Amino acid sequence: MRLDPTVVAAHLNGQDPRNGVYYVYAADGTNGTRQKLGINFDTRSYTLTDSRGQATSGNFSEDPAEPGTYVFASNRITSTVNTARFRLTPDAVVGAFPFEKPWSNPVAYQVMPFVAPRTFVTDPAQLDGTYNGFGIIRNSDGSSDSQVLPMRITGHGTTLETCFDNDPIFGFEYCPSGSKRTYAITASTDFAWTGTSSSPTDALQFRMARIGGQNIWLSGGNTDTTPNTRVFQVGLKNAADWSTTRYIGASTEGSWGANVFDVWNSVRTAVTPEGAASELSLPLSSIGKPQGIRLLNSPGTKRYYEIHNNALSVVVGLPASNTQGYMEVNLFKDSWDARNGRYTVFATNGTEQTLDIDFDKKLYTMTAPGGDAITGTFSEDANDPGTYVFANERITTALNTARFRTASGAIVGGFPFALFKSDPVAYAVQPFIAARSFVTNRSELAGTYDVIVAAGGSNNLTHPGAYWQFYIDAAGTVARQCPPTTSACLPTVSLSDYAISAGVSPGIWLLTQNGKTHFAVRVAHINGRRVMLQISESYSPYVAPSSPLFPYPIWILMTGLQQPTGVTFPVYWPAMRMHVTSTGGTFGTAYVDASRYATSYSRPDGIPGSLTLEMQNALGNFQVREGTDSTGKRYQLAQNGVIALMQAAPPFDNLHIGLAD
Repeated sequence: MRLDPTVVAAHLNGQDPRNGVYYVYAADGTNGTRQKLGINFDTRSYTLTDSRGQATSGNFSEDPAEPGTYVFASNRITSTVNTARFRLTPDAVVGAFPFEKPWSNPVAYQVMPFVAPRTFVTDPAQLDGTYNGFGIIRNSDGSSDSQVLPMRITGHGTTLETCFDNDPIFGFEYCPSGSKRTYAITASTDFAWTGTSSSPTDALQFRMARIGGQNIWLSGGNTDTTPNTRVFQVGLKNAADWSTTRYIGASTEGSWGANVFDVWNSVRTAVTPEGAASELSLPLSSIGKPQGIRLLNSPGTKRYYEIHNNALSVVVGLPASNTQGYMEVNLFKDSWDARNGRYTVFATNGTEQTLDIDFDKKLYTMTAPGGDAITGTFSEDANDPGTYVFANERITTALNTARFRTASGAIVGGFPFALFKSDPVAYAVQPFIAARSFVTNRSELAGTYDVIVAAGGSNNLTHPGAYWQFYIDAAGTVARQCPPTTSACLPTVSLSDYAISAGVSPGIWLLTQNGKTHFAVRVAHINGRRVMLQISESYSPYVAPSSPLFPYPIWILMTGLQQPTGVTFPVYWPAMRMHVTSTGGTFGTAYVDASRYATSYSRPDGIPGSLTLEMQNALGNFQVREGTDSTGKRYQLAQNGVIALMQAAPPFDNLHIGLAD
């Protein structure tokens, strides 16, 4: 493994160690042998030398809104937003630049992704491994396509085997013999390697960069035999690590943004050259083998493949599809809290809001419908690790009970929301569940959900809530609403059936009957469990038409806990310690087991309180319990080992939402 000599010279001269010359492989198909990027952090200047030896120079500056991201200044940029940006590791620059558009006449420019390393493998034995190569092919007629190329290097860097099959993609060990091609590898100049195949006759050149301690295959450019075609390819070692990770980088559509991946979902937030900001959440699914490749948006019409390691993430459109020729190249962002991001908030003031939160900076923004936003800071409670306290000017009580806890994919707590229909507007701490990962594949909806419905209004009126079950069939096409039972919803006990269809936004599911939508629900992934959520405004059927309040608006929060599959009778009811927030503005801790629910909490006035319930089975369903306090007042409880819900029986004047510690 060798470092470019200019890097050594920079260190010896006391310059910024990031200064130097980097070998550029770009999504316009430019070969890194001929195009290089010189970066100087002492003068904040750059020089890009293209494949013809022509140079363009300019300055760059750090984006104050995204520390560690730098913006190229160039007279080639004429768009509303300059998305020509880059980020660095000690070994590489990854970003986007306004390259000359191939074969354009007159000359035109387009912002395209690039990878520019400066550290390379020079020992052939270090080449060995199984790789997944993602590439795009650009043709002189303006057409383009994608390429997925499983590869294997063996024999201490002497033999390269490839599998030329895009549909389906085969794990290398399953590649059909007719699709395999074998190359003999020899070392070339300037850190490059050449592979030569005799059957059929073919030659390819590549470099093996070292970025973040990882081998990164890079190839690009055109050859004498394909002068009207340019190829750009990035390859990562095949690995099945799908822990939550975040990357920042560019796409071939000119956008710049961040990708967050976990086991089953991805979220990309980006800005386009036209200035349009967007957030796109898509499901991830396995393709079997290779294990290191995942399919993005399998149920959708636009689908992609994705690979990543702790250096790069690469996304490519499916070959020969409506996404062919699309590519993203993103650089791993370390020192980032995986909880950061945007959450959809279901609040007990009858609104669905968004929560943008940054645990690195300890900042949040809560945005209500219509765009009314409030920004503030939060801090961890030194006396209760894992509990965070919202700082907010709306808090005027003796004790700030606006607090929250986190789980994988969710935030649960209390926030000073505007009270439902208050005029003039008044604020009080009210519970919320915030999630960011939702089911987008209808088959994942399947199961039985125990649904707790909480309701409330203004004018100090309380409203009966409800409890029932939803059964969703295995295909995710039919939902059956039933009274609470110990068995699955049967047609004989069904209240009604609903057809399930996808809403306008991914993750929203419409439950319709006779052409009318009755429910618009989401099913969130929270710490390995599925939770159905809906927030809405309705009108109370419990106010007489003669009342001056008729019709009387109320808010409704519907929360459904999916019953675990494969659990035998009698029940899945694990003991659980948790933190709990309530519609009374309290925040505290609680413990629940098969026979008891006990909570202690603090009220906004600073006075402590407690509640203990003795529990038994309720309504014939072992997944829902009924508790009775010392006065004989009844409560209903449901839980799934992660989320717990407890509300008073009629008139349903209190709701507790708990999150397991």
